[in-house]
Amino acid sequence: MPIILENVSFSYSRKTPLETLALRDINLRIEKGEFVGILGEKGAGKSTLTKLLNGLLKPETGTVRVDGLDPSLREAKRRIGMVFQQAADQLFCKSVYEEIAFGPQNFGYSKKETEERVYEAIKAVSLDHSILSRDPFSLSGGEMQRVAIASALALRPDYLVLDEPITGLDPVGKKEILDALKKVKDMGTAVVTVTHNLKGFFPLLEKIVLIKEGRIVFQGSRENYLRKDCVPLPPIASIMKELRARGIPVNPEVFTVEDALEEILRVKFALEKEKQ
Repeated sequence: MPIILENVSFSYSRKTPLETLALRDINLRIEKGEFVGILGEKGAGKSTLTKLLNGLLKPETGTVRVDGLDPSLREAKRRIGMVFQQAADQLFCKSVYEEIAFGPQNFGYSKKETEERVYEAIKAVSLDHSILSRDPFSLSGGEMQRVAIASALALRPDYLVLDEPITGLDPVGKKEILDALKKVKDMGTAVVTVTHNLKGFFPLLEKIVLIKEGRIVFQGSRENYLRKDCVPLPPIASIMKELRARGIPVNPEVFTVEDALEEILRVKFALEKEKQ
């Protein structure tokens, strides 16, 4: 079964002069195994939506269900792994091993089962066994983020929810996270990420959810996202759209450097052929 949100609205500081409507009439379905990107400007309601998915917040109206379960239930929380924007905010143990083992131990798994899950999780995010004895706060930003992801994966969730997972990382750290998330998705876990970094994420996304002022204004495939002229656009798509606007007959529905180069060369050869 999927994650389903039906007619969900949420306000902060309810019934006070500071009441702020963060989400309104949200209807969304996230299937197992999907790679979903949640986009929108700052304050649009993206992070609020992710907190509703795993029961950190309860909807003011409407319902949220994780495989038919209320997300605040213990079993629902096992099915959804949550990774926050700042990995340091959720790391608290003295060693990486203790950090990743915390979830399975908290759910009552045996020492042997816990150990199996720890090694399985670090393999999923391509970390070496030697890192397990280290202090999490001695790691690089990218390594810390991968440890946070591994901690969530140790419970073998059906869904992995991340809030801006590559913000603040250097290019190497960003690539490590993107590679890890692709690997996680290929293993069958749904990946749901809040992101503004379309340069890295766009080729991975199978479904895009665009939120504006607390409402979903688009949800669908990345191809339809480009066709609808939604913003923000990944850099390559912006370049192709600008070329098209200047009269160069390229296909603007392109979002990787390789495809853009192939499309530009195709147009170049076609124009040269017309001149012959």
